[in-house]
Amino acid sequence: MTGQAGSSVRPSIDGEEFDISARAFWTQDFWKRQKFFAKFREDCPVSWHRPYESTLQPPDDDTPGFWSIWKQEDIRYVSRHPELFNSSGGIGMDSFPEAVAQATQSFLCMDDPEHAQLRAIVSQAFTPKRLRKIDDWIQLEVTSAVDDIIGLGEADVSEALAKQIPGRIFADFFGVHDSDQRSMVMDASEALLAWDDPEIAKGRTGIEVYGQEAKKLLDLCYELIPERRANPGEDLLTWCVQAELDGRRLEDWEIGAFFVLLASAGNDTTRHSIAHALNFFSKFPDQRLLLLEDLPGRLDGAVEEVLRYASPVQQFRRNATEDTEIRGQKISEGDRVVIWYCSGSFDEELIEEPMRFDIMRETHKHVAFGGGGPHFCLGAALARRMIGYTLNEVYSRMPDITTGNPTYQINNFIHGVHQMPATWTVPRD
Repeated sequence: MTGQAGSSVRPSIDGEEFDISARAFWTQDFWKRQKFFAKFREDCPVSWHRPYESTLQPPDDDTPGFWSIWKQEDIRYVSRHPELFNSSGGIGMDSFPEAVAQATQSFLCMDDPEHAQLRAIVSQAFTPKRLRKIDDWIQLEVTSAVDDIIGLGEADVSEALAKQIPGRIFADFFGVHDSDQRSMVMDASEALLAWDDPEIAKGRTGIEVYGQEAKKLLDLCYELIPERRANPGEDLLTWCVQAELDGRRLEDWEIGAFFVLLASAGNDTTRHSIAHALNFFSKFPDQRLLLLEDLPGRLDGAVEEVLRYASPVQQFRRNATEDTEIRGQKISEGDRVVIWYCSGSFDEELIEEPMRFDIMRETHKHVAFGGGGPHFCLGAALARRMIGYTLNEVYSRMPDITTGNPTYQINNFIHGVHQMPATWTVPRD
């Protein structure tokens, strides 16, 4: 149960099957991994691990290991104490080169005061009036995406529906109307967060995947920025260009980083949540019946349970700013601390029968959008809207849609779906 690290004894669980730092661990099914995570929650809620076998920055003798935090209460503690656990030292089990992180991860990899200032400027793009405009875009694109496939009776709904909805909405956000550009943004966004997956990588290293796909998005954004300055429109890119706080406006590289962040973290995570939702309501037909009995009344609960059960973002990292403790375990200044959302959302201490998918739960305690604090997901409300509108549209118009077995990404960051066949009854005119 313990492992030696330098001069101190640090808790771990022995056995190759518990080695989350091995890339092979992430080739296993999500639900098989949950069994190991449950063991960590029970026996070793603060555990130590060797560095991950990353293809972003392959570890060497000087690469430090990391702590894992498995319980929801502790995840929230780390998230809500940025004075003890910062983000500027890196935000994932994998480590990104600093220049790459700054160019693509926006305020995710910043701490206050820089984080607060940039987030405040960006937040100006989400006024109530503009949120109503975004709401219109969401409804329009969800309806359009279902219109495009409803007459087919069968499709890979991961590609033909789940990918299209947030992809089109993101394009509307930023005023990207060219069909080739839209397709590029969707494909690059998917690849950006699946750098470890062989099907996505196609022989490239993780850093090559991430760098090349991010460059596509940045090149497009830098092409659009001067156009929006010269000819402002009703879109998020214009609003970001115009946003100002205390006389300061966003620089081009800051807008570009936010563009990449929203394209990937906002677009791709929602895409996979929608795909998982369709699969869950096929896998658990009793829950589909409950949803169909009262679609308007049970929709919000369904969205929350989908987010909990899917755990679209599996982990983030923080970095200890001083010597501290979690559950009595000493954490040293500079230590890396990975918080596992995909474990915290299944914590038996807070969630009754967490492996049961149940849209009727009285409370949906999850950390799908993080554990709170200054880095709580800015797009949480928009993601909920997209998933909710999609479930409403699909199960109003295609109530018997049934999915086949999905194929999943090999990915330690995103719980991603590659393909998922589905069939449904084509409605009569």
